[in-house]
Amino acid sequence: MKSSFKQLRYLLLVAVSVMAACFASPSFAQRNALDLAQAGFLAKDRGEFELAIRLFDNALKQGIFEDKQRGFLLYSRGASYDSLGLRDQALADFDAAIVLIPEFPNLYLYRGVIWGDKGQYQRALQDFLTVSRLTPTDPLAFNNLGNVYDRLGDFDQAIVNFDRAISLRADYAQAYYNRAHTYALKQEKKRAIADYDKAISLQPLFSDAYVNRAVLHLMLRNFKAALSDLDTAIRINPKDVTALTNRATINLTMEKYEDALTDYNLALQLHPGNAAIFLGRGRVHLFAGSLNSAIADFKTAVRLRPNNPYPIIWAHIARVHKGEDDREEFAEAAKNVPRNEWPFVVLGLYLGTDKTESVNAAALQGAPGEKIKRDCEARFFVGEFALHNGERDQARKILQQLISTCGPEEVVYAAAIAELKLLPPK
Repeated sequence: MKSSFKQLRYLLLVAVSVMAACFASPSFAQRNALDLAQAGFLAKDRGEFELAIRLFDNALKQGIFEDKQRGFLLYSRGASYDSLGLRDQALADFDAAIVLIPEFPNLYLYRGVIWGDKGQYQRALQDFLTVSRLTPTDPLAFNNLGNVYDRLGDFDQAIVNFDRAISLRADYAQAYYNRAHTYALKQEKKRAIADYDKAISLQPLFSDAYVNRAVLHLMLRNFKAALSDLDTAIRINPKDVTALTNRATINLTMEKYEDALTDYNLALQLHPGNAAIFLGRGRVHLFAGSLNSAIADFKTAVRLRPNNPYPIIWAHIARVHKGEDDREEFAEAAKNVPRNEWPFVVLGLYLGTDKTESVNAAALQGAPGEKIKRDCEARFFVGEFALHNGERDQARKILQQLISTCGPEEVVYAAAIAELKLLPPK
């Protein structure tokens, strides 16, 4: 797994005054239901969402409300459901409220965020387009539109909308942050760094911006700047697992194994069941020469994610380094991996059922954003295969080519450097 970017985020509005106006001057028959509704609003504002839902339920059952009032109650109950992570119930309330108050932008905004989180980006797009129509001067509407275009892969439209958000609000740190993410995906690294610079200047404690800027510095091989950004991010948020694991990746690349182990150990204290962290720490142990510790970490990752081919492959590599014959165990573990999942074909290569040509061909089958990563991994695993078969000169050639063509943000970059150092000189 390469160094991780923090993802862009959708944002939500809060509307209170318009709802308060709709519940003013109640009739006598409404008063009890109105009291329940107002108690629900207060509970929601305090973060007591379960209580708020019960109060809204009772108000809706007891009261004879106008359509607009009922719509705002449904909206508020939906927002409370959303705060509890009950997204389907929230969607049902937002849908019902849209029938009653179709011009209220928050409904589409909340619903769009849920659709975006569910990966339903076309649905999210339609909701955010509605928000931008209803609130054409609100920068948040265009920031969220930019986010969904980014997720849809329409990077140019994403940037157009982030530009609009920034033109409406020059100090909009989140829009600069999100636009930087899109520029990074377009491989416009300098523009991305400039936007992260701006986001940080506007919001000096914006830890996610430091994390993402560090990844770009790493891609540009500016290790010192990358480490500095991650150090800052971790000072701001010592529990940031992404920052810790990214710093560990850089320390591994720089062969600072003790520092890398410290970061992975801290990350495991925060996420003790995270297979990716065991996998990362296992690689540090492997290239630091602690083979038993490496094998133990890789086996833990296999137990946690038995269908994932990476821990199985790395456990095999560590066993080969140790001179152990694990063919039977390796073959048994490989049975759990779906055949269509990359890099399943590497398992076949190591088991003797596939050729190196099959690995290289499979690496080209990924989505455009995945092909570089797959190609680098294919080179490393094929180089390892050559090494396992005593073809040292061929292994050296492949690993040297990997280092010259793949970026240091790729995990196999550091692995190739470590393997080359273990090879005897020509």
